[in-house]
Amino acid sequence: MTMTASPTDQLTASASILDEHRSRPGLLLALLGHEAMRRLRAAHTAHNLKPRQFQILGLLHDHGGLAQRELMHEMDIDPSILVTLLNPLEAEGWVTRERDPSDRRRHLVTLTRAGERQLVSAARAQTETEAALFASLDDDQRERLRGLLIALRDGLAADPETACAPGEPRG
Repeated sequence: MTMTASPTDQLTASASILDEHRSRPGLLLALLGHEAMRRLRAAHTAHNLKPRQFQILGLLHDHGGLAQRELMHEMDIDPSILVTLLNPLEAEGWVTRERDPSDRRRHLVTLTRAGERQLVSAARAQTETEAALFASLDDDQRERLRGLLIALRDGLAADPETACAPGEPRG
């Protein structure tokens, strides 16, 4: 005699499958990453920046200016995307783009003083947002999490087979 599962049993089995998958590291990382990006995007938007524009300002600060091609390489983005990110930054007076006098084909992008002030202000907001994100962790837990995330990032970068294939979305 064969017994079929009742709808209640099926629902209980489904719930346990969902509960199990909600606690899996990959899905947890994706869900928490989505929440972190939402909060960081809000902090950057409050400073009239997109997260990638914040990244541009930071790269220019750290490198003292870069050629557009170098920025594309550092950020791993298409030239047309970079231009759409740079145009508003230039319009706000936060970056300048000028032809390289030694190679007229290159455009050099530099951070202005106003851009530096904008970066400092947005970085402060990002720090506050991160503090709120990780408020439930003590200092040791935060440091362990940071180490694990760096190890994961470095492992994915070292093994292209486990990273996104060209043309696949990158979160």
